[in-house]
Amino acid sequence: MGIDVAAAWDQVIAAISAAFPAFNVQAGEDPSEDAIATPAILVDLVEIEPTEERDPTTGEIAALMRFEARVLRSYREPRARRVVASDAAALAAFLHNERLGVRWGAAQVFTVAPDEFNPRADQYRAWLVEWAHLANIGDQVDQGDGQAASEVLSSFAPDIGSGNEDDYDTVAP
Repeated sequence: MGIDVAAAWDQVIAAISAAFPAFNVQAGEDPSEDAIATPAILVDLVEIEPTEERDPTTGEIAALMRFEARVLRSYREPRARRVVASDAAALAAFLHNERLGVRWGAAQVFTVAPDEFNPRADQYRAWLVEWAHLANIGDQVDQGDGQAASEVLSSFAPDIGSGNEDDYDTVAP
């Protein structure tokens, strides 16, 4: 069975929170207050990009789950630009090749850069960390009772299906 997208996003936030306990870590969609308590890490799932190259052939769809984290420090903090750059680098190092407790591929970090994330950005020094995980989404096609096939048979159309059992050849015992 593929991942539950909402549960995976929650797990990403929980894993980052555990690794960075001094930070206010939350989903980027959650901040509704005028001021965000800093230091903060705002995590967003920004894209689910289907990828045909990695078709799991299970009925699920393979997709790159693209995340962004905005690492924030107050502009009033001494050396805020240097500190937030260091924070972003630490987050990128933490994410590198991590699965964060979710059954998907290891993280591939591809951006660590300054970010002016919204009109309120003048209150913060912000850096953006972007990464992706390869994941399967959706339900698997029913594979029966989970047991491997004990016999593999082969035939050619139109001599297939019920009533043509004698036309099948054994491929593997």
